[in-house]
Amino acid sequence: MAIAATILAAGSSTRMGKSKALLEFRGQTFLESVLSRLAAAGLRDRMVVLGVDRHKILQKHDLGDVTVVTNTELSAGPIGSVRAALRSVRARSVEADGLLIWPVDLPHVSVATIEALLRAFRAGQGPIVVPEYGGRRGHPVLFGRAMFEELENAPDREGARAVVRADPGRVVAVSVADPAILDSINTPEAYRALLDSAGLNPSEESGA
Repeated sequence: MAIAATILAAGSSTRMGKSKALLEFRGQTFLESVLSRLAAAGLRDRMVVLGVDRHKILQKHDLGDVTVVTNTELSAGPIGSVRAALRSVRARSVEADGLLIWPVDLPHVSVATIEALLRAFRAGQGPIVVPEYGGRRGHPVLFGRAMFEELENAPDREGARAVVRADPGRVVAVSVADPAILDSINTPEAYRALLDSAGLNPSEESGA
């Protein structure tokens, strides 16, 4: 199965005060961390959707082997980035069977979690595969091609959540031992907590 992965990194990062894609964790930017984990899970078809900090992010990273997509409807929120990614996928000669959507503010989701999602999807367990930890669902989420049109037409306010909630019967929740699926790093306090949990000194992280 051909699965594309897209990293959502187009937002203004208002609460954080700086681009989340450029924050550092264990010697990598958040974007580098996500890209490396996707590659380790065997996903070479990788996209990153950029917007507000596009030029800063491009200056910092070598994205020669990554498809760079621009979100032109930033006011729509994250679903605008998903639509941009889907347009890129549809423009190809061979369409992807699935799209893994990974917000850039979860840089520490494990490779094992991604592999578990891929196994469930490839086994045909359902067209929407989500990770679950402690009874709570998180990110990233894998959508099958049958869901692409619904994603494109999802309302701005609810975004992809509307597609996930529309029919619980088509959602497969994969239990993982990975609390990182729940940790959206949206604020300086959350970022410091992430570094503390990893035993890192914020002053040693150049993105801090």
